[in-house]
Amino acid sequence: MNTEHYQSWLCLKTTPKLGFRQCMEILNYYPDPTEFVGKKNHPLYMDKSVDPESIAHLQAGTLPKNFPQIQNLMRHYDIHCLNIHEYPSRLRDIYAAPLILYYRGELACLQKDKNLAVVGTRHPTAYGREMCIKLISPICRQKVNIISGLAMGIDAVAHQSALKEGTTTVAVMACGLEKIYPPQNRELADRVIANGILISEYEPGTKPDRWNFPARNRIISALSQLVFVVEGHINSGALLTAKNAIQQNRDVCAMPGNINNRNAEGPNHLIKNGAALINCPEDLQFNLGLTPENEPQIELDCILSSDEQLVCDLLKKEQKALAFDEILVLTHFSVGKLSTVLTNLELKGLLAKEGGSSFFLV
Repeated sequence: MNTEHYQSWLCLKTTPKLGFRQCMEILNYYPDPTEFVGKKNHPLYMDKSVDPESIAHLQAGTLPKNFPQIQNLMRHYDIHCLNIHEYPSRLRDIYAAPLILYYRGELACLQKDKNLAVVGTRHPTAYGREMCIKLISPICRQKVNIISGLAMGIDAVAHQSALKEGTTTVAVMACGLEKIYPPQNRELADRVIANGILISEYEPGTKPDRWNFPARNRIISALSQLVFVVEGHINSGALLTAKNAIQQNRDVCAMPGNINNRNAEGPNHLIKNGAALINCPEDLQFNLGLTPENEPQIELDCILSSDEQLVCDLLKKEQKALAFDEILVLTHFSVGKLSTVLTNLELKGLLAKEGGSSFFLV
């Protein structure tokens, strides 16, 4: 959008006492807000169903007080935007679709036909991480677009798997795109921008307030044809994403888990109530309408040194990601020795980083 169009859309978006339904009714008659924003005598303002306060706002072309800051952030961080007419119908046609969508990265990623949302807890078990990677990696190799929320835990694993296997990935943010949240995933976000896209419905400068996260989940599900829930408790954001998916007529699937583990509550509940059970990559391929890979993937056994085996055994026993300092204390290695061991394990594809300083088995 050019500056004039953007200002008109932003004015419309921020109009007081104008709900989504009424806004869409206006756009149905007048698809381009530049037709009526700032135009005092436009026929729209004769409509008695529109609140006088809304009319005054639109007639004056009122913009947020921080509009200069928004413009500066968009220029500095190379942030672009789309209006509701310009993005994919699968997002445009949902209830309460965002009027404006901001993005950093490759816009073509939003146009892909095959899209898998991968969601789950911020505190996954080692089993959850390992199985998430094993289940979605073959899907990534078939160039399916992976959509998630750039949170710690399963979201990060999903984005990392996509990038490792050479497919595109979409990260839906709950704040302005100049501020990467959580900050531990800043490096991951840079890689997503280079090989996919960051998107948000929130203006640059918007903080990651907690109520933004449930709202952004509807965008994750809307962009996807299939939502895959890996781990999460019954009241988690992952389950809210699944609920949104059902309301949006999207398919939902889930990975079963140990009934004694709280992280398995959500997926097991979904499966019990009709979600497809996923226990192998072929299940995901079937639900996405994909043909299984022609050539089986050959896994080569890695020869590990005793120090490398010790670290692997430790991470497997702990069943969670461990910070560098935690591994240092548990192994009694020197800093230099541990750095070498961790680097070797990463190169062998057995270890991955989370947030730049924590490590988990893959």
